[in-house]
Amino acid sequence: MKTLNIQESGLISPLDIYEFGSGSPRVTFTAGIHGGEVTGIYVAERLIEYFTRNPPCKGSVKILPRCNPTATRCLQRRSPFDGEDLNRIFPGSAQGSLSHRIADAVWRETADADYLIDLHCCGQHGLPYLLGIYDESDKARALAGQIAMPIAVQSGGTAGQLFTDSCRRRGQAAIIIELPSGPSSGAINPGVAEQALDGLLSFLSRIGVAAGHEKDLQPAFYGPLLDICVPESGLWTPQACRGETLKAGQVVGTLDGKPVYAPEDGFIMTVLPIGYIFIDDPWVVTYVVKRP
Repeated sequence: MKTLNIQESGLISPLDIYEFGSGSPRVTFTAGIHGGEVTGIYVAERLIEYFTRNPPCKGSVKILPRCNPTATRCLQRRSPFDGEDLNRIFPGSAQGSLSHRIADAVWRETADADYLIDLHCCGQHGLPYLLGIYDESDKARALAGQIAMPIAVQSGGTAGQLFTDSCRRRGQAAIIIELPSGPSSGAINPGVAEQALDGLLSFLSRIGVAAGHEKDLQPAFYGPLLDICVPESGLWTPQACRGETLKAGQVVGTLDGKPVYAPEDGFIMTVLPIGYIFIDDPWVVTYVVKRP
């Protein structure tokens, strides 16, 4: 393990980097770009434990488990020092604020990856999924197709994210894995962490890096995440469940007793639990539509 100490105006952010094996294929995992997304950090640390005991059969594995340690210490998405969202400013700048310097260091450390997998969290009420710019990158689609997880979602492609800019600027095979968090701040979802770990070890087995973990499961590919919104504030009561197939016109819940309908067919990814919804955060269900 090596540590890079990223510094700016007296502030120091340590970036720990674990490397196992050598040569190709080169697989890099990042986590903790958003500090509060700890299920992804946990999976990265489990991978470190695995490769400490089981060196790669061939090729190399690099793991950056806590890319944004100051935000992780505060269990928050953005930097506590400059307020930046690290996953909107790649490739960063060595002369910028602390977050921009961290982004620059992470960008440099991931430059040689044949496969780049960035671990994130999607909130406690959702399903785990792979996320990539599959409409732009055949490499990203091929990478996702080798990971034993059931759902792959098309990204909106926002610039400045590590995975989007790695695909576009460097031509790498890069995706995100979004994992539900636990029920409170700093809580891990152990079930989905194990699912992700199994899926990643299966991928690593497929490409010859790890032994004996390959599974037949391959993801179904869907379009981007879509919201079912409510027109006003009120008491939301769900009648649909995540993981269900959605039909156009189906009642997914009620707002103050009035039905809320699905606009089209799809597959439900997230359903908010019963509670009060306010108009500045009006979505109650997210869903995706399957693609060929």
